[in-house]
Amino acid sequence: MSDFLKDVREKYDLYDGRKIEQTYKLAISAHEGNKRESGEPWINHCVGVAEILVDMSMDSDTICAGLLHDSLDDTEVSVKQIIESTNNDVAELVKGLSKVNSIKYRRETLDESESLRRLIVAMGKDIRVILIKLADRLHNMRTIDFLPRDRQIKYASETKDIFSPLAERLGLSAMHAELDDLCFKTLNPEDYNKLKSELDNKYSKWKEKMSKISGVLEYVLKETGVKGKVSSRFKNFYSLYKKFQTKGTEKIYDILAFRIMVDSVEDCYKILGAVHQKYRPVAGRIKDYIASPKPNGYQSLHTTLITTDGTPFELQIRTFDMHEFCEYGIASHWTYKSDNSNDKSYILQEKLDWVRNLIEQELQITDNKNFVKALQMDFSSAEIWVFTPKYKPISLISGSTPIDFAYAIHTELGHKCIAAKINGKKASLATILETGDVVEILTSEVSKGPSRDWLNIAVTQNARYNIRLFFRKETTPENIIFGKKILEEEAKKVGLTIGDIIEEQNFKELKEKFNFDSIDDMFASVGYKAVTVNQILKPTLSKKETFLKNAEALENCPILVEGNAITNYKFSGCCSPIPGDKIIAVSNKGGYSIHTTDCKNLKYIQSDRYLEASWNPNVNKLFDVHLSLIGRDEAGILGKILAVISNIYDNKVSLSSLRAQILPKNKFEVIISLKVKNKEELDVIISTVKQRVPEIEHITRKNIG
Repeated sequence: MSDFLKDVREKYDLYDGRKIEQTYKLAISAHEGNKRESGEPWINHCVGVAEILVDMSMDSDTICAGLLHDSLDDTEVSVKQIIESTNNDVAELVKGLSKVNSIKYRRETLDESESLRRLIVAMGKDIRVILIKLADRLHNMRTIDFLPRDRQIKYASETKDIFSPLAERLGLSAMHAELDDLCFKTLNPEDYNKLKSELDNKYSKWKEKMSKISGVLEYVLKETGVKGKVSSRFKNFYSLYKKFQTKGTEKIYDILAFRIMVDSVEDCYKILGAVHQKYRPVAGRIKDYIASPKPNGYQSLHTTLITTDGTPFELQIRTFDMHEFCEYGIASHWTYKSDNSNDKSYILQEKLDWVRNLIEQELQITDNKNFVKALQMDFSSAEIWVFTPKYKPISLISGSTPIDFAYAIHTELGHKCIAAKINGKKASLATILETGDVVEILTSEVSKGPSRDWLNIAVTQNARYNIRLFFRKETTPENIIFGKKILEEEAKKVGLTIGDIIEEQNFKELKEKFNFDSIDDMFASVGYKAVTVNQILKPTLSKKETFLKNAEALENCPILVEGNAITNYKFSGCCSPIPGDKIIAVSNKGGYSIHTTDCKNLKYIQSDRYLEASWNPNVNKLFDVHLSLIGRDEAGILGKILAVISNIYDNKVSLSSLRAQILPKNKFEVIISLKVKNKEELDVIISTVKQRVPEIEHITRKNIG
């Protein structure tokens, strides 16, 4: 007799045990000759899935469906045979699994969106379908090493994005932790092996410590006369890895974790007090989730303790019933031991409200990519729980706002929402909600509906979908015509046209800000007052005013730094640049100093202060330039130089100053300061003087400053 059947006979009564054994024989017959990629018989996988479900204490119908979970897809077994061997319920479960599996995840051309639709719909009909699917996924992840590397990555990525968060959502903490570890091992093998190596090196030391701590906890049970069980564990790898990444090892208290399970709540508190007599508790890390359960129903006492040698460890104290719920979540309500079917049905209905909401939305969303994106956001985001004023719990994703809350209650509540109160105080609709908040939505019957900017605030797929749906319904011909007319009239008053507003870049910015689908959508939004005329005109008007100011500045400013006109500049006296010189800007506290690129002083300035600079081609002003003229000293030479310069450009050359001195060997130097438009004009002056005054031997620019 196989270990599986032995386990079944120990856990299930005679009738259910025989039903499971008969189904086991049918599965063996159906998969005869079928092999997995590892080379082992396919039936081993079927039994592996069923064993996981047995460990979860699922009912016998679920175990039978687990054994036959892929029989309709991969074997000749018919629905009729399943009914004859088991019953209608098992057949319906297997049919549901067949829908989930109708598109194989291991195919290269995965239509992920369609498969997820079928997955969610199947879940809504019977939650056991998804529990079996998760068990199937877990067993496949345990044996993933036999797949080619590319398929391992694809399969593990899908598990990480969809199935592991789904297990967490359903309260399957043990399965969630194992799936996370298996995905971590597959997708990040280097980090996984490094962490494993580090932990293995410390394992023997930790194992000895764990043994000592377990002994003390066992003694506490004995000393207090409480019947219970002590267990210990290391935190799962992926969870540790994430904590190491954010906190470092010194701030992690639960690498070593212990659990004490007892019969009653009274015993939980009794043990907590006794343990605190043995070990020093860490202040601020005692949490009572029994008196104040988590929104998902989780109950336990948590405390962090320090041993005499300074080793921190976490201890959880709970009843056996609490432990079953903590480990198996929603599955604990389907356990074989459950007799109250009505209570079970009620609990499942409450737990599956979020699934049914997704199904309703799924029927309306036709864009596959958007559906998958929405699902992945809902699955992968952290969950928060907030309450209505009557304390009904509402599950939302982290980052949700009162707008998301309103639409989660009812679409019309969202449409009529005008304000919110959080914990009794008025709050912005953009306020990020936190677990435990009590939210009241304030409405108005005269509300025109949602505002366009809500799409920049709402984060849940449900809220965003219903807001967009509202806008699409309001994009009528009447609203388009009316909105365009208003916009044209108001634009004309401020010197704009419709053409200015719908100019490509302008409309692109408006589209992104207000989530418009088209220009007509914008006109309609103005028509039914989802946005104001001022909201549409202001960005374009502001841009136009900025353009005019820049144009004016550009006309008056000779210098462009990084392409922008500037006013806070000065020309460096060490090189006195003029238009036509290659220049560079140097940033300083007062603005910028402008140098020629060959200025000798640049070598004394840090290069990280350099900025690209250029001359404004439209500049129309005069610049100071200083010329040094050296030549033979002859009578009347100074007057000759001045006469030549004065005649250049019809006496329009502006002479600022002149200074002359006698040099040795019958030479002289004249330093003349002029005002010129640019280097081209200066070059004409220099060449003309050289040509008409042959006594001049050298003419160079002189830097004075």
